[in-house]
Parts: sequence; structure tokens; C-alpha cells
Amino acid sequence: MKRDGGSLLPRERMIKAGPESLSVEELVAIVLRTGKKGKHVLELSKDLLERFDGSLIKLSNAGLEEIASVEGVGMVKAITLKAALELGKRLHRELERIPEKLDSSVKVYRYCQEMVYLEREIVKVICLDTKLNVIGENTLTVGTSDRSLIHPRDVFRTAIRANASGVIVVHNHPSGDPTPSKEDRLITERLKQAGEILGVSLVDHVIVSRRGYFSFREEGEL
Repeated sequence: MKRDGGSLLPRERMIKAGPESLSVEELVAIVLRTGKKGKHVLELSKDLLERFDGSLIKLSNAGLEEIASVEGVGMVKAITLKAALELGKRLHRELERIPEKLDSSVKVYRYCQEMVYLEREIVKVICLDTKLNVIGENTLTVGTSDRSLIHPRDVFRTAIRANASGVIVVHNHPSGDPTPSKEDRLITERLKQAGEILGVSLVDHVIVSRRGYFSFREEGEL
């Protein structure tokens, strides 16, 4: 099957030369599968990417309704596209998890790398055994664009269920600046005190962002 001008369609190009040979526009076109009346799927893919400034990060952060609102996309294509993008995130995360022994703040930052692209704050609790190996994790809450909500009760409920010896709490700063706020310092102290009572160590509290990270332990505040 050929496109106008005799060039191969994205699916045929992928079979012939592999996915690495395709542009982002062509890869999105494969996920969309079909265009709309009077518009080829590659044109629809181009329209969709232009809507989000050509950024896969912005496209990934967009809601289903926003993606579906692009003329010719609709909800079914939006769901398929979001699923494909989520698989990409999870693959990236799986690759970044090696090794899973989180004995340094740099490793924690790499482990949670996908969080730096989010537009809202989330809080992740990573449960560790006595050798600092990851044995489980849980995302506790999604905050507003400039505030997350961390409660010791929720953090240590997760740890106790996982029979963890220690936890690392990670949250992101969408602003790009990982500098802790006054509230970040207060909650870190509360988490440390709660952990001492329960016998579960707060190994670290790490703030991640596009411009790096802040580790309370590394900075001598834990």
C-alpha cells in the first residue's frame, strides 16, 4: 500500500526499516490508525502534534478530553494514544530502575525520573528492606499545581503493609526548582518523628524537578 507520491506508509516503513526510521509524526499516525474524511492520518497526526507544540511531554500531560477535542481524533483515538504514551513511560521507568538498590539520592532521582515531567505534584512512597532494596511503592496523592499533601498516617500505612524497614518519600516540584519550602521541611520532620515511633526509618525525602533534585539526607537535614 502506497501513499501519494509513491512513498511507503508508516506501517510499511516500520516493517521494512524498523521503528527507529520513523518520525514522531509517523509513529503517532500508526497509533491513530485512520484519519478522517478528507484528511490523511499523517495530516491528522501533524495537526494533533501542532496542537501540543510538537511536544510529547505536553501531549502526555494532556487530558483525554483535550486530546479528543482535536478535530478528527475523538475519544477512542485519544484513549489509544494515552495508553501508548503510558506504556512508553513505564518502559522508561523499568529501564531506569536498574539497579533497584536505592543507596544514594542520585539513584532515587533516576528511579523517579518520570515524575519530573508532571504538571501537578504527586507523592510517592518507596518501601525498602534492610539492604535498601525496593520491595514496593505507592503513589499517595495528586496535589494541585503548586502543593502536595503528605500525611504520616498514609506514608507509614503503606510501609507497614509492605513490611518495610524503611521508606523514601519522593515528591516533585512542577516549577522546576527542587528547593524545599517551609512546608516541605516541616513534613519531613513529622515523618522522621512518626517513623521513629513506628520503627520504620525515613531513609530520605527527595524532591525532584526538571532542574535536578534535593535530598534531605544528602544535605544533612535527616
